[in-house]
Amino acid sequence: MLKARFLFYPVILLLFLFVVDSIFRIPYIQTITKIDLTAVNYKAKSDFLGKLISEKPGVHSSKTKKIMLILGSSRLLYFDHDELVSFYPDWDIYNLSSAVTTPAYYDFQLTKVLDAGIKPDLVVMETDPNQFNQNSVFKSSNLTYSFDLSYVLSNLSLFGKDHVSFYLGRKLFAVGTYKPYIDQMWRNYKNPYLENAFEMHQATYDYILTHNGNGLSPIDNYMEKDSNSLQMTSHRTLDWLFASYVRSPMQFGFYEKILNRLQTEKIKTIIIWPLSSPDFETLMEKESLVKTWEKEIDSITASKNFSILKLKNDPSYTCNAFADGGHVAKDCYRSLMRSILLEYFRKYEPNHL
Repeated sequence: MLKARFLFYPVILLLFLFVVDSIFRIPYIQTITKIDLTAVNYKAKSDFLGKLISEKPGVHSSKTKKIMLILGSSRLLYFDHDELVSFYPDWDIYNLSSAVTTPAYYDFQLTKVLDAGIKPDLVVMETDPNQFNQNSVFKSSNLTYSFDLSYVLSNLSLFGKDHVSFYLGRKLFAVGTYKPYIDQMWRNYKNPYLENAFEMHQATYDYILTHNGNGLSPIDNYMEKDSNSLQMTSHRTLDWLFASYVRSPMQFGFYEKILNRLQTEKIKTIIIWPLSSPDFETLMEKESLVKTWEKEIDSITASKNFSILKLKNDPSYTCNAFADGGHVAKDCYRSLMRSILLEYFRKYEPNHL
C-alpha cells in the first residue's frame, strides 16, 4: 500500500490547485488583480437580472405601467434613471445593457426574462457590426462574466465546443479570469488610490441595482470639445474593432434566435443602430465589411418582419455631443430615448402621435 502512495499525488496536487484557486475567488484579491470596472458591471447586471426575475413586474403585481427592456452595449448604458421616471411616467424601463456586448448576451437575458413569465411591452435592442465579429473580445467579456451553465448547454449547437470549453475553464478556475500576476497585484496593492477604486466599485454596483440597471457614468456629463481628440479616438476605436474582423456565424445565429422568439411571442421591438461621432461615421462608411454586414442584417431583420432604426438616418434624432469618437455624451441620451419612443408610436401606436 505504501508503494502505491504515488497514485495519490495527482489528487493531492489537484486539491492544492483548487485551494490556491479559491484565493482568487475572494473579492479583495480579485480587485487588486483586476482593478477595472468590467467585472463589477457584469456582476451588477447579473444580480440586477436576478432581482428583476424575482420581482416579476407585471406578474407578481398588477401591471400599472408599460414595461420596456433595453438590451445594449455601453452606448445604451447611461440613461438617466431619474429623468426617465420623470419624463416617461407611463413606463417602467429596465436597462440590461453592459460594455462590449453581443446578440448571445442579449439572448441570454431575454430568455431568462421571458421564461420567468415577464412580457415586456417593448424590447429595445442594439445592433452594430462589431457585435458580429468572430475576433471580438466576446470570450473575455460576455463568455467570462455572464451566462450560466444551463443556458450554455441548451445552446451548445450555437456556442460550439471551443466556446463551451472556454466557458467551463473560466467557471472552474478563477485564475483563468483573475490572472495571478504577482507584480501587477503588488502595484495595485500599493496604489495610493486603491481605496478610491474600492469605493468606485461599490458605488457602481449599488447604482446599477438601485437605478433599474442604468449605469453610473465614470465621466458623467463630460463631452469632448477637441475635434482632434474625437478624430484620434475614432481612428483608435475603428482599429480596435475592425483590425481582424471575421464574420461570426454564431452571433448571427443568436440574432435570428432572438428575432424568432420576439416574433413568436408578438413582442413589440425596436432594433437600434446607435450613432457615433461624425469622424467615426465617416470612417465606417469607407469600410466595405460594414456595408456587407448592413445588407445582411437588414435582410435577416426584414425576413422576421422587423426593421432597424438607424440613427444616422433618423431626422427626429438631434444631438451632436460626444464623450469620445465612438460614444455620445450623456446629454444625448435624452434625444436617444425620444427617438426610440417616436419610432415605437410610429410603428405600433400611430393614432397616438
